[in-house]
Amino acid sequence: MNKEKRYDNSEAYRVMAKFYDKLMGGNKYPGWKILIADVVEKYNIPKGTCLDVACGTGNISNLLIELGFKVIGIDISDEMISVAKQKFPGEQFVCVDARNFNLGDQTKPVTLVVSFYDSLNYLLSDDDMLQAFKAVSRNIPVGTIFLFDMNPMDHVQVAQRFKPRIFEESEFYSIFRFSGEDRFWVLDIDFFVKEGEFYRLIKEKHIERGYDKGDIVPLLEQAGFNLLEVIEEHKIYEDNKKHLSRLYFVAQKNSIKKRR
Repeated sequence: MNKEKRYDNSEAYRVMAKFYDKLMGGNKYPGWKILIADVVEKYNIPKGTCLDVACGTGNISNLLIELGFKVIGIDISDEMISVAKQKFPGEQFVCVDARNFNLGDQTKPVTLVVSFYDSLNYLLSDDDMLQAFKAVSRNIPVGTIFLFDMNPMDHVQVAQRFKPRIFEESEFYSIFRFSGEDRFWVLDIDFFVKEGEFYRLIKEKHIERGYDKGDIVPLLEQAGFNLLEVIEEHKIYEDNKKHLSRLYFVAQKNSIKKRR
């Protein structure tokens, strides 16, 4: 069996979109805003249009707006895009597959591309990841910076053994159960959504694949990017040990000469 193809994320975020902002919290976003600002300054990125890949409900888009960018956000979940449009009606949000999209003619070229909160880990095979990188490359000018994060294998293998977690709000509560094997981290969510005096149970499954630097760099190069740097983030997990919890890749679209 091809283990890269056995999982399916097609049902992810159908329910979670409505509660995403409450479930995810905001503790990571201030640090991400600093990271984006530092990359913008370090690489002299013009404050033009930023493409937010797998934008979700637009929380990263909000950081980009605060930093002076106009935003084009794309996401495969129509439910997530609907929330983003309601939150930021002045920006452009489109429901498309990150593996195959076309922005069309833009009045201003994209000067920065970002993807955060391990969104690209939802691409479960090398081929899917490569197609996404190629799609990004097709839609941006040469020289554009691509900043994205990735959950590495160290994180995934520890997260497979996380204890169940319960989140409770006035209109719902949910139970997160973690599992998985090999490169895959599986999150099963039971949502109990309040409807009058009763609660309706809705189940949702999320799967991520772990990717290390050695997995990502060849795919970036095939898609026409040069790796500029990788920033590591470490964290102490439930086992009281420090692990590599997240990788931040900074890449740049290169100029590819046509073969004769």
